[in-house]
Amino acid sequence: MESEGYQGWTNRETWATNLWIENDQALSEIVADYARQELEGHDRAEEVNPYYLGETLKSWIEEDLLIFENIKDNRNLWMMLTDIGSLYRVNYRELAGYYLDIVRENTALAELMGGEVV
Repeated sequence: MESEGYQGWTNRETWATNLWIENDQALSEIVADYARQELEGHDRAEEVNPYYLGETLKSWIEEDLLIFENIKDNRNLWMMLTDIGSLYRVNYRELAGYYLDIVRENTALAELMGGEVV
């Protein structure tokens, strides 16, 4: 069976989750912080398995961010949840790999520029 894919992602739910994260500076910074924490203690050339960051993102999104207590009074979070649809279908490992790559690239660029990591 051929994978359905969506906009370069595993499926629409993963794409929508990433889109919501990237379009919100606070969410984007939280995910980048998680990715930086995952990369700490690893050599730059060392391959980092996205499994653990994926589990962290899954827990954060499903158990902390998009819970009823948070979304009942927050229109943006409610819209995020309804736009994503099924959180069960989100490929958190794919998101983790994507954000690990972004943090690696930003770190390498900052080192080249002699600046601070963003």
